[in-house]
Amino acid sequence: EGTRAYEENTLGMHDARFRAFKEWTRKEFDEPMLARVFPPGTILRDIVIEVAGKPSFGRQMGSYPILVGIPLTLPERAVLDAVVVDRGMRSVTALPCPVEINTLPVAALRWIPGIGKKRAGAIAARRPFESLAEFQRIAGETPIDKVLAF
Repeated sequence: EGTRAYEENTLGMHDARFRAFKEWTRKEFDEPMLARVFPPGTILRDIVIEVAGKPSFGRQMGSYPILVGIPLTLPERAVLDAVVVDRGMRSVTALPCPVEINTLPVAALRWIPGIGKKRAGAIAARRPFESLAEFQRIAGETPIDKVLAF
């Protein structure tokens, strides 16, 4: 009380400008940066699962690591490698690496770039696959072909 800061209280006065700047930063800076730094197929090593569930969330050790969502139920504190399959504005979606095509749930198959609901069903119906070539006859090429396991 009795100070200039108290008398000229501006709390909340610039909320709209702050939110507009925050949204601009997410769309114009964060999203393109994530696209360049974490393209589909990028392998992230030693992700520690922090939140178990479906999806499970984890991060690599570091000062400001990217949040990684994995569309599978994984136990807390599990450590795994994962391959990036998609991104959001502030996080990436990844699948455990190597990607076990013959045992991956259909809902998780849909996260593979280029594979939608219909193709995921076709893949599940034709499992097990013996080789990458056999898988590609159904799914086509994907950015994560190098980490698929059969």
